[in-house]
Amino acid sequence: MNKKSLFLGAVIGAAAGAVTSILFAPKSGRELRSDIVEKSGEASVVLKELAYNANELLQSIQVLGTEGSTLIKDVSSDIMDSVSKWNEEMEPEKKRLKDEIKDMQRTIADLEKTLKKDNK
Repeated sequence: MNKKSLFLGAVIGAAAGAVTSILFAPKSGRELRSDIVEKSGEASVVLKELAYNANELLQSIQVLGTEGSTLIKDVSSDIMDSVSKWNEEMEPEKKRLKDEIKDMQRTIADLEKTLKKDNK
């Protein structure tokens, strides 16, 4: 159900309930009319407050959505920059490790040759 429809239904239901309770109260015509005028004025104030609060809520939600979107973009950009920077900083280390692994492989190969010669 649409939020607007739900809100409108609640307002109409509240107004109908207020009018019904006033109309079925055991009072004279003059008192009844006075009560209707008074209650309709109160209902008008309440409806205006509800509309104002709903509008403020909507604006807050819009601001939150905009700020959240901006924050997510900023954070993701910062993360991507950090990862890129880390990759650049690690490049020399990667090369060094590859060179060390090659040296170890050569050393192992040399040791294997030496062991084969010694076993003969």
